[in-house]
Amino acid sequence: MKRSICLIVLGALLVTLTAGPLMAGPSMAEMFKAMDKNSDGKVTVAEFMAACKQDKEKCSGDFSWYDRNRDGALTLPEFEGKVKN
Repeated sequence: MKRSICLIVLGALLVTLTAGPLMAGPSMAEMFKAMDKNSDGKVTVAEFMAACKQDKEKCSGDFSWYDRNRDGALTLPEFEGKVKN
């Protein structure tokens, strides 16, 4: 009986540990692609704001933070935070 319980607990632990990566949210690239409605490889302020689900004023500030070169559009590297000024 004790052995059965241990095997059940061990099995549940293995399922939990291996399912972790599968339960992760969308990647930055997937989020970027979802925002880029016209598939031009750039996310405009309008596309970013349309995807924003929180306070629009905060989102506007967030866009400015991502838009490192201040050209009014985000590229995937900017969105991922890889572009440095």
